[in-house]
Parts: sequence; structure tokens; C-alpha cells
Amino acid sequence: MTERESARRRTPAPAPGRSRRRTRHTWRWWLRRSSYAAILVSVALIGGVFALMNTIRLPDPKSPPETSFICLADVASGQCGPGNAVASLSADQNRVALPYDQMSPLIIQAVVSAEDRDFFNHSGIDPVGIARAFFRDVIAGSASTQGGSTITQQYVKQEFLTTERSLTRKLREAALAMKLERKLSKQQILERYLNAIYFGRGAYGIEAAARAYFDVSAKDVTLDQAAFLAGLIRAPNLADPVKDPKEATRRRRTVLEAMVETGYVTRQQADRAAAVPWKDHVVDTPLKKTNVRVIDPAFDSAGGGYIAEWVRQKIGQRFGEGAAYTKGLRIYLTIDKGDQVAAQQAIKRQFTDPGDPAGALVSVDENGKILAFVGGQNYDVSQVNLALGTSGGGSGRQPGSTFKPFALAAFVEQGNSIQSVYTAPEQLILPHADEGKDWTVDNYEPGDLGTITVENATWNSVNTVYAQIMQKVGAKAVVDEAKRAGVSAQMRAVNSIVLGTKEVSVLDMATAYSTFSNHGVLKQPYVISRVENAAGQVLFQTPEPTQTPAMSADVADTVTNALRGVITKGTGTRALLKVPAVGKTGTTSDHKDAWFVGYTCHVTTAVWVGYPIPAPMVNVHGVAAVAGGTFPASIWHDYMSTATQGQSKCNYRSIDAGTNKVNPDLVAGPPTSSTTTVPGAPAVPGATTVAPPAGATPATTTVKPAAPAATTVAPPAAPPP
Repeated sequence: MTERESARRRTPAPAPGRSRRRTRHTWRWWLRRSSYAAILVSVALIGGVFALMNTIRLPDPKSPPETSFICLADVASGQCGPGNAVASLSADQNRVALPYDQMSPLIIQAVVSAEDRDFFNHSGIDPVGIARAFFRDVIAGSASTQGGSTITQQYVKQEFLTTERSLTRKLREAALAMKLERKLSKQQILERYLNAIYFGRGAYGIEAAARAYFDVSAKDVTLDQAAFLAGLIRAPNLADPVKDPKEATRRRRTVLEAMVETGYVTRQQADRAAAVPWKDHVVDTPLKKTNVRVIDPAFDSAGGGYIAEWVRQKIGQRFGEGAAYTKGLRIYLTIDKGDQVAAQQAIKRQFTDPGDPAGALVSVDENGKILAFVGGQNYDVSQVNLALGTSGGGSGRQPGSTFKPFALAAFVEQGNSIQSVYTAPEQLILPHADEGKDWTVDNYEPGDLGTITVENATWNSVNTVYAQIMQKVGAKAVVDEAKRAGVSAQMRAVNSIVLGTKEVSVLDMATAYSTFSNHGVLKQPYVISRVENAAGQVLFQTPEPTQTPAMSADVADTVTNALRGVITKGTGTRALLKVPAVGKTGTTSDHKDAWFVGYTCHVTTAVWVGYPIPAPMVNVHGVAAVAGGTFPASIWHDYMSTATQGQSKCNYRSIDAGTNKVNPDLVAGPPTSSTTTVPGAPAVPGATTVAPPAGATPATTTVKPAAPAATTVAPPAAPPP
């Protein structure tokens, strides 16, 4: 047998109905036609660019950057401006133009290597890049953000066009780029580009950026500095060495590698530059931006700096970095000036000395509008926004027992009554309940409370009862309940979360409690209601918040029903208002965080108190240990007394969704008196009281016993409610 005959025998037979010749022909046919299509599209695109060049006019450069203004809720649409704004956003104080011949060659080399390696050779566009972007658009079915932009195109887009993402805008960009290349030299284009782009820290242009990050002129930067600045051009705020040194290091290394590949530096030079530590020469600039200015004294003293900076970040996310400083925007907020002043005064009334704890407050109405927002006491001293958690530059804070309502919601959702009876020992040990270890839970108040209802345990924030509830419903159900209600923080499903051991933000807690107030419907809060340009044209208007069902109205209203007793007869009596209201106290171990979160049917407010650097709050203005029922409840009361003036009275349902029976013990309206004692539990049909074994503290009294008895030992210091 010959070699050809052997190969023929090894070749698989063609599939029935299809010849080998046709199989080979099919893929070649597709390859030819795909190639033809690519050629035709490329020709069409390039032809379109040249056609546009004959019809499109190169616009005059834009006018100088225009200041943007921030106005509060009392300013009518179309009326926001210098005369009634509370804050302004301007780039005027941090923009320095630098001629091309005064820029360090290292800057030029780094930027060209990172952004457009063929800049000095092309005529303004990269046809291959344009075709690549087009195909990505076609495949994705929508406008792409990738591919094809030369430095000239980037400058054209910023100077002459909008941020619209479409093929038409891309073709206009390419045509204008080619026209600009015929009008200006490469050096002139690069000079204009480097003097216009935003580098973060409020710095426009390479000179301002070099001074903002390294306190040197752009003509004197070193190789490592030049590489870092070039790496900032895309998303500068994400690579600040002070906030994210890891990302800053990655960006610098990427640019240095590009400079090696283009031949501007050697491998040894790049390695030395990449190894320079940031702490040696980077300016440790605080988060405050010099071009965010609060111009209304009352707003400034009411914590307006924190709001203005938060709004600046939000505008940057929507309209692009730097837009707030240059576009002359008119930004309308939902903040009510009277409520904002009342919020700050309520905190200052409690804390008058320089060494006192700080406070944060977020208040939202039933439609999701943020009415008041206190992120700290003095923005000039600290720019960490204590109301936003990690996104405000802080770490978030433990919510303590203000997290218990999410466990209560899960408990009711699973068909349990708030009249279920549990035993409430001073200390409870649940074997293997703390990720495999024994979980020891202590009540704040000493002594055995006997048998009490879940409702009563909520009023008095009884930890040992809620520990048993966690075992019954499961930690995952509680975490899921909190997330659906609006808590955005990352949380692990562990039993101890019911005592508030995972960090959250004040905004998170205001959002989640407003879901209870809105009968189980989540409405995401918002602070920017409208954005206009300088001519009054609407650029953005916040739509009505999406209404997302988080839980049934019966479950939410049952939680509300239980929480009413916290204010009328439990741990939060200092928060008692002239109108019906509900809420929950919360305090963490060692008294490092104290909370009060509550609502009427119109306004939800979360208050946090603590030191910015966590430390025990002891012996503060006569209070031995600060708890949620002390200063936070008083702050909440003082603010809400103002915020609820003139509002209609709330009529809460006295509902117990776990039994579908009305609870006769709670009636609408504020009580004539309150008590902090824990009454005995009422008899509940179907409830079973389990007697503990001899010598042991009762562990549970429930409809269905949830945990074995545990031996009482001397209790350590326990977190208060």
C-alpha cells in the first residue's frame, strides 16, 4: 500500500449528504466574504470621514471654563445662579497653561507612549482603530467606548464635541481631528491637549497636576513622576497614590513598560523608576478640593462642605471628570435649608467641646429625597464624610442593635408572631453558633428577665432573645432582608450580625428604615434633583425613584408596630415626639458607636455618634457611657421636632403578620406616659415555656424551642441596646 493510499484510508468519510469538496468550500467561502465585508466597511468608514471633512467646519475653541453652581430645594428650576447658590465649583484656582517648550521631554514621551505611540506620524486618525471600534459596536449592538482614539481625537472630543457615544459622533471626531492636524502642528496640538485635560485633585493641565501631586513644575518632573502623570489621564481619581497606592503603582508601571517598548527609556531606567516609593515625594493632599467653595455662610456652618464635595463626585460620575469645574452647570439639590440647619444644630447642641464625639445624620422623605445630610463637624479640619462609610473616605461603622429589625422582619416573614414567648437570661451560650465556636451573648442590663415576648424584647433590645431568633431564622435570611431593604455594605452571614457587628453607613441605615416606613417598598434616596447648563437647558433630571418591593406590607408594618414601643416604653424614650413615631437604639461593644434610627410616615432619619477614630465614649457631659438611647436619641428628637412640623399625623396599623391577629396592647398616637421596666409576657396561644435543667439559666422560651439551655457564668461587659 502506498503512502497516499494509507493517508486516504485515515481520512474520515464525509458526513452523509455533504461532499468533502463542499465542506472545504464552506469555510473558505465565509473567509472570503468576511474579508470583503471588512474591506468594504473600512473603505466606507474612511470615505465617510473624508466626506465629512468637505462638509464639516472646525469650530472655534470653546470659551474659558465656566463656574458651576449648587442650589438647594427652595430654588425654582431655571433660577439657580451666583445670586442664590450655596456653593460653587470652579477650576479657576488650579489651571496653569504651560508652553510646549517648557514641558519636560519625559512628559511628552510618557504621554505619547501611553496614549498614542504613532502621534508624530499619523494625520489625526487611526483607520484600523476606527474599524475596530465599529465592529465592536456592531457585535455589541450599541455604542462602544473602546478603540481608535488618537491624542488629536481626544482633544477634539473634549474641546469641540459632547461625551455622546455613537458611531456618528466618532466619525465627526475623526473628521475634525484630520482638519485640526492640517491647521496646527503636532507640538501645538500636544500643548493644547496637555493644558486642557483633567488629572484629578482639581488639577487641569500638566503644570497644575505636577504641582498638585509632587509640588514641582512640569518642566522638572522625574521619570517616575512623568510616567505616573501620564497614567492618570484615564480615570484620574481612581489612581491617587494617597487613596490607592496599589492602582497608582500599576498605572506607573504600565506607562514605563510602554516607554521601554517605544525606545524612550531602557529597561534599567524603567525598573529604577518603578521602584521609587510614593512616600518619598508625593504630596499627601487631603481629600478637600480647593475648587469646591461653599459661598453661603449658613450652609457652610451647617456642614455644607461635605454635601458640596459629595455632589461634585456624583457630577463627575455622570458627566465626566472635571465637568463640574468647566461646564457652567446649575445643580439643584433636594436638601432643605431649614432641615439642614436644624440637623447640624441638633448635633452641636449635644457636643459643644473640641474633644467631644462627632455626629452624622441622614434624613429622607417618603419619596426618597434627602432633606438633610451631616457628614461631619468641620470640613476644613477633616474631609472624611462620616455619613457615607467607605465611599466617604472612612470605614463605615457598626450599627449595634439598630440591625435587629432586619432579623425581626425575617422572623415575621417566616410566619412567626411578635407575641412568641422566649426566655431572656442575663447570659446565653449557644454551642457552635459562632462559625463553629460557642457564641456567648450577654444582655446590657443585668439580671434574668424571665419570659418575654419578641415584641417586648424589641422594645428593650434584649440580646439573648434575638440570639435565639437568629438561630431560628438563619443568618442568611437576615442578611438578605437587610440587602433588600437597602443596606449596600458587604456583609457576611454570621449570627453575630444581629448585634450589629458589620460596618454600614448612616445613609444605608436611613435607606433601609425608610423601606419599613414605606410599607416594605425600597425607594433609593437621591440628593441631585436636576442639572441644567448655563442657558437653562435641562441636562439631567432625577426620575421618580424606582419602587422595589423588599418585603410585604404586612411584614414591614408588623416591624413598625413592634418598633413603636421602643420610643414609648423602651430604650429610646428620649426620642419621644408629639406625633407618632418609631425607632431603634443601637450601641456597639465598648461604646465606640451609638445610633438612633427611626421614622414617622413622612420622614426617616438615621443618627450616628462616635469618634472618627473609634474610641470608647465614656464620661461625656455627665454620661458615663454613651449609648443609643442617650445623645443619638436626643439629636434625633431635636431634629425631627423641626422636620415633622406641619405634617399630617401617622396612623400605624396594629398588626401582627405572624398570627394575622391585631395586637390590642398598641394603639395609635403618643402615650401619656412611658416605662422602662420589662413587664411579664402575656399569655400567647400555642406558646410553650421550657423549664431549664437544675442549676442552669433558662435559655429559651419559644413557640418552638430554638436552642439548648446554657450555664450562666459571670457576664463580661455587654453592648447596650
